[in-house]
Amino acid sequence: MRRVGIVGAGAISRTHADRWQRMPGVDLVGFYDIVEASARRAVEQFGGTVFSSLHALLDAVDYVDVCAPGTAHAEPVIAALEAGTPTVCEKPLANSVADCARIVDAAERSGTPLFVAMVVRFFPQFAKAKHVLDSGAIGAPGVIRTVRSGSYPHPGAGWRSGVANTGYYADFSQSGGVLLDLCVHDIDYQRWCFGEIERVFARGMMFAGKEPKDHALLTIRFANGAVGHIEGSWAYPRGRFCTRIEIAGTGGIIEWDSRAQQPLEISIETEDGILSASSSSPTAPQDDPYYAELAHFVTCTEAKTPYLVSPYDGLMAVKVSRAAIESLRTGKAVAINRA
Repeated sequence: MRRVGIVGAGAISRTHADRWQRMPGVDLVGFYDIVEASARRAVEQFGGTVFSSLHALLDAVDYVDVCAPGTAHAEPVIAALEAGTPTVCEKPLANSVADCARIVDAAERSGTPLFVAMVVRFFPQFAKAKHVLDSGAIGAPGVIRTVRSGSYPHPGAGWRSGVANTGYYADFSQSGGVLLDLCVHDIDYQRWCFGEIERVFARGMMFAGKEPKDHALLTIRFANGAVGHIEGSWAYPRGRFCTRIEIAGTGGIIEWDSRAQQPLEISIETEDGILSASSSSPTAPQDDPYYAELAHFVTCTEAKTPYLVSPYDGLMAVKVSRAAIESLRTGKAVAINRA
């Protein structure tokens, strides 16, 4: 039985805790949070121990799952890596590129496994689209467009009762706004599909004084010459969250829109120039991406095989997100340094 402890007791930690509890061979032993009342609430719901310190938790676990806000990732992740404890880190890897670099360096120096929980790679429609793209069925990649839009993040019961910092998301210097908190998913996914990114250009509301609303549009140029478009939003009414994928190649197109509630649509150009359309339901309805990513972490850790998402992937997603914020600030495209 592998013992797992969670650092942070906010909304995403509850999502992870629910999946850990369902997983065979795993014992969720408890929570550590700098706001002890938050950890106590989590323990009341999921069981386990309220740990008085990070080091007390690390002494009691085989795996650690860091679900604190992005501004508070670096210290617990680095401490876990230096303790030799295989670690899951919720996205973003950190709030700043400098902290991401510190984490990557600690992972390399320690040799301790570190998995960055970029859950979109585990959503069945997104995973299936990547599989079809990699198969060569739609030819050489040309354009990718993703949309991730909804309302301003809703504080949970713990936030509303005053046991956490309710201003985190609205303070863009902490959360990074929609570009770092939301679009980081799509930046990572598009880079996974199309490869390294050369530059990014962004427009949005981050500096428009419209908090807590935010909305951004990004244009990405990949090293292979392909183009990416990302739309991310916290400006929609509550209950209107949606995602969309379009991937166009030289021989076809892949499409999915969560609002349509349809399987992934794949259109392939045949030899006579006609588009042959088909649909695909990539996994069974009961499959869950959050469970899938944590199960992937356990499987790869036990087998000593590489994770689907590396620390470097986490660093690059934050680097492009931060470059997009700089593009918003300056009105110019920003080149991505891959060093």
